[in-house]
Amino acid sequence: MHENKLVDLYSALFLIVLSIVLYTSTLSFKQISASKIGSDFLPQVVAIALFILSGILFVSALTKWRKEKKLKEEVTGKQKEVKEKLDYTLVLISLVLIAVYLVLIPVLGFLLSTAGYLFIQIYLISTPEKRSPIKFAIVSIIVSVSVYWVFKNVFFLMLPAGILG
Repeated sequence: MHENKLVDLYSALFLIVLSIVLYTSTLSFKQISASKIGSDFLPQVVAIALFILSGILFVSALTKWRKEKKLKEEVTGKQKEVKEKLDYTLVLISLVLIAVYLVLIPVLGFLLSTAGYLFIQIYLISTPEKRSPIKFAIVSIIVSVSVYWVFKNVFFLMLPAGILG
């Protein structure tokens, strides 16, 4: 099995177990308001979303592994080394981006920080042939505004406004 697919499979299994643990831990949350949406609602939504996305990752990795096994394409040692080095570099860059994103949220606010983070992250993980900065910008803005709207108007929670006030 290709090493990356193995990592994806194990990561997906870990996240599935984690989402189950998270969900079951929310069942013990005490209801402190008369509202139908209590303190357990959002963590349960996150746990369910994590479970679904982890399941998708597991099925995707398993499918890719089976396709690779059928094709049995061999990559030379040098090409494989360069690809693995690139994969690790992207992971490190992504971790740094997340850290910068977390630092910038209070300063720039949720909307600007999230749109910027999403744009850069999507650009980095896309292949050079499929890079479309205009599409990436549109997606980043729509996702940021949608999440902000849902938190403000559905969950009645405020996200940091930052310089937008």
